[in-house]
Amino acid sequence: QVALAAVRYVHVTDPAAELTRFRAGELDVTSSTPPGELARLQQEWPGQLQVTPQLGVHYYGLALDQPPFADSVALRRALALAVDRERLVAQVLRDGEQPAYGWVPPGVAHYAPQAFDWADWPRERQLAEARRLYAEAGYSAGSPLLLELRYGRNPVQERVALAVTAMWRDVLGVHTELRAEDFRVLRQAIDAREVPLFRGSWLGDYNDAYSFLQVLQGGFGINLPRYASADYDAALAAANAAPAEQRPELLAAAERQLLDDVPLIPLYFVTAKHLVAPRVQ
Repeated sequence: QVALAAVRYVHVTDPAAELTRFRAGELDVTSSTPPGELARLQQEWPGQLQVTPQLGVHYYGLALDQPPFADSVALRRALALAVDRERLVAQVLRDGEQPAYGWVPPGVAHYAPQAFDWADWPRERQLAEARRLYAEAGYSAGSPLLLELRYGRNPVQERVALAVTAMWRDVLGVHTELRAEDFRVLRQAIDAREVPLFRGSWLGDYNDAYSFLQVLQGGFGINLPRYASADYDAALAAANAAPAEQRPELLAAAERQLLDDVPLIPLYFVTAKHLVAPRVQ
């Protein structure tokens, strides 16, 4: 009982070209919108821009089997604290994304997302703790941390990399070299354990917290940071064996363990953005 006789899917790789075709009436629905254009599109197409949560997270991965992040929770925590996620989404992305203080996005069925224990602290307290932990890890203005950040060759990733590394520099004094690469090259370098710090993202395969938490299970094939925690793995195993009513809290315990260990730095949760013509009901 579908009202449409057919759907014609047009594959357009460039969001700007897709927008042009929508303006011309050639498309009834867009798959995305040009990055950073959310406010303008809301004014230009009132009622036609639809922004909804999407089960996905963007993050910076930390190789836990390599220096400087192996065996240094203090350093990993300092870098996570130094990122101003509110400013990142409001001033850099400007695209309706949500700041990520945890790993599992909001909106996942039957689950209350967890957050870093410092997520609700005043910003000044976060910065003071970041500087204290940075010093505890053995770094200072005279002996700063030197990093290389690798990320995909993409304008949005470039803006995020510039913003986050500027925050690390201003708050802690970290010196970061930026290196943009094609996705395949970057992934090969991560798998070869040549990259201590890298940009990554994950979209849930299905609407369940386990789709995110399994990614960081010890020995799992796409556990890019090589995170290994007996407590974390035990919580996941217990969740799988538990009755349905107990499962959410066991998964939440696993996420809290992950956030305590900081194997990666969540940056923001993504949203789905579509322009939809009024004639589409």
